[in-house]
Amino acid sequence: MKKMVMKKNSIVKIFLMVALFFMLIHASYSIANIGENEKALDFSLKDLKGKNYKLSDFKGKVILLNFWATWCPPCRYEMPLLDKLYKEYKKMGFEVVAVSLDSNPNNVTEYLKNNSVSFIILSDKEGKVGYTYQIVAIPTSFLIDRNFVIRKIYLGILPERDFKKELEKWLKK
Repeated sequence: MKKMVMKKNSIVKIFLMVALFFMLIHASYSIANIGENEKALDFSLKDLKGKNYKLSDFKGKVILLNFWATWCPPCRYEMPLLDKLYKEYKKMGFEVVAVSLDSNPNNVTEYLKNNSVSFIILSDKEGKVGYTYQIVAIPTSFLIDRNFVIRKIYLGILPERDFKKELEKWLKK
């Protein structure tokens, strides 16, 4: 009798796991299409001082949308590069919007005390925007043109030389 109950419980667990698997597959197909040559999805997040920003506030500029976290060594390594690029190209209509995926915004504030940057840092402490943009690894960056179209997706640290070529191409358009 005890074995029969255990067997039923195992079958129910397997059934629930299979059902969950298919629900997740279905959900992944219903998520918005994020990819090169697709429209960027607008979102609204607060910066570390509580000011609200929408990505569409920067429409008309070439945007580098960067997803990162303070606990990510490659992300921390990349921050000075992003700041350098921003300072070099901002007068040409370039904007860096960095979205922190840290669950605690205080970690970002502490990090920035010793590693200041000139561009906007937004907090996605609940990970909703990261989920919408289907972030599976960080850093991940999206180069978005003046018409709000994603032109290039970079997984990992930006390759500076290649990125500059791509950026300059879109700044001229």
